[in-house]
Amino acid sequence: MNSKIMVRSINLHKYYPMGKTQLHVLKGIDLEVYEGEIVAIIGPSGVGKSTLLHILGILDRPTQGELQIDSENIYKFSDDRLAELRNKSVGFVFQFHHLLPEFTAVENVAMPALIAGMHQSLAWRRAIELLDKVGLRHRVNHRPMELSGGEQQRVAVARALMNRPRILLADEPSGNLDVESSQMLHDLMWRINRQLKLTLIVVTHNLDLAKRADRVIEMRDGRIHNNTIQ
Repeated sequence: MNSKIMVRSINLHKYYPMGKTQLHVLKGIDLEVYEGEIVAIIGPSGVGKSTLLHILGILDRPTQGELQIDSENIYKFSDDRLAELRNKSVGFVFQFHHLLPEFTAVENVAMPALIAGMHQSLAWRRAIELLDKVGLRHRVNHRPMELSGGEQQRVAVARALMNRPRILLADEPSGNLDVESSQMLHDLMWRINRQLKLTLIVVTHNLDLAKRADRVIEMRDGRIHNNTIQ
């Protein structure tokens, strides 16, 4: 494992308003994740796992605390630079694939690059290469409704890789899949980590998946309870 720290959170707190009170979801999260490392975040529902992942993925901001990516405090960035960092450096795979139903697989995968300004022909070529990498070269022109759940999630993984991110975050990526499809997805993500040297952070209830990670972080009541290297 590389000794370079890719993601560091310092004293992260997150509050959500609830009427006249506030719900304290994250309670001082200090975390370091290394370049190329695979980290699994586990714990019961409602302890803040997804909230933490969304903050690490720059999809949400903490109420208090600092987030560093590649040793830079990202909250010193402008909104435009933050958006660029989120689009180019971070890939996200959700429990629900969130594919656009009216577009084909290749169009869905190419979308992040087109948004970033890549020429359509280059975006198409890279999208097809990624679909080939996830075993779906024969499905490039199929729409989501024509794909199985496992295939849809593999399209979502390809889309997350489109802009060559350095960090891949996954929130219960196999939560809606059967055992066989889940195993295929997990094998794919681990292979991508090895091939591309991506930093991979996965929130999961699947303990078999967590056991494959380099490190398991257990959360309880908004805090890190255990941080175990395997």
